[in-house]
Amino acid sequence: MNTSSRELRIRLLRRYYKTAVIEWTRPRNLHWIKIVDTFENWRWMQPDQGIRNQIYSHSPLHIYQTVLRFKTEKPPCGHKTIGQVLGGPLFFDADVIEPNTPLSIWKIGECAPLINELDDILKDKGFGEIIRVSFSGFRGVHVFVQSNNDSSELVSFEINNKSRDWKNFGLERRYIARCVGNLQPLWDWRVSNDLWRIARVPRSIHGGSALQVMNFSPPYTTKRIVQQMMNATPFSLSKEIRVRITHSTPLFTYVDGESYGPFRKDWVTRLPIAVALHLNWLGFAKFRESGPRNIGNWFEQGWQMLFRYGGSRYDMDLKPTWGVAK
Repeated sequence: MNTSSRELRIRLLRRYYKTAVIEWTRPRNLHWIKIVDTFENWRWMQPDQGIRNQIYSHSPLHIYQTVLRFKTEKPPCGHKTIGQVLGGPLFFDADVIEPNTPLSIWKIGECAPLINELDDILKDKGFGEIIRVSFSGFRGVHVFVQSNNDSSELVSFEINNKSRDWKNFGLERRYIARCVGNLQPLWDWRVSNDLWRIARVPRSIHGGSALQVMNFSPPYTTKRIVQQMMNATPFSLSKEIRVRITHSTPLFTYVDGESYGPFRKDWVTRLPIAVALHLNWLGFAKFRESGPRNIGNWFEQGWQMLFRYGGSRYDMDLKPTWGVAK
């Protein structure tokens, strides 16, 4: 990605986060927030005050929250953490798109049988129930499970190596993770095994794909997931820009249901803005920098054209309904 494209990405993220509704896991003050800033450095953020201004000022490439609920004065840092963990869901992750490959909406849709198989395993083994399924923003899906050892009364465990309750809490979750991983290897048990895991926040933008992390509504069928995936970008699908392909690109089906490619290196083509941003952020294309549509003028003269609804105010009427704890 060249300098002008990187600058455009920063401006787009800043404009998006200025008004976007982020679906934080509640209560937010118990789920620490971690971001990757515009310089690709990790940074913990205070979860309970001034969060929109913090995000706006950093224009993060990625936004995460801790999966478990922590009551600590400082961000969690493994077994050196001082404080309490107040339970939380089990986290399962499955990647179905190969690294360095454009999105295929059909591969995400084909996660439906995988999700339903996980649900069957959880019910058969008495491990818990699925409470949330999310598109990860690029390569696969995230599933959150309300486990039977996560009390609704927020029973706390001291975080230290001598706490028997904390050790038992971890052992039971690791057992569930390994059982699921053995029965269905596509669910990465090592991710579920990690008690310090962080997860992408719904309605945040994946800084490597220009796609939006989003929750899926049940029932989880291929058709329904594909339909919902059509809302996975806040960027324009109606307006086009010219790009030069920098790496050979295979045929892929984007969230609008249209197929693009294959493209050879150095080809010049016109693509919807959302598709062009997807390839640009992945490193497969760069914007044409000559002529009247110079990239340096796009944002200054009319940034609204880059967004799907003329701005970053995307689904502002949507009210977040999901949270691990009320």
